[in-house]
Amino acid sequence: MTSTTQKLTFETYLAYDDGTDTQYELVDGELVPMSLGTGKHGNIIRFLIR
Repeated sequence: MTSTTQKLTFETYLAYDDGTDTQYELVDGELVPMSLGTGKHGNIIRFLIR
């Protein structure tokens, strides 16, 4: 059995919202959840949010 997955376009990606705070990046037409910043990256993110 073969399953096919429809690839997202850039326009679809920009309009995508799953109702959570998870941020995604578009890789070869597929959504990939971005990891949370840790260490110095996390500190910079928290600083910018405040």
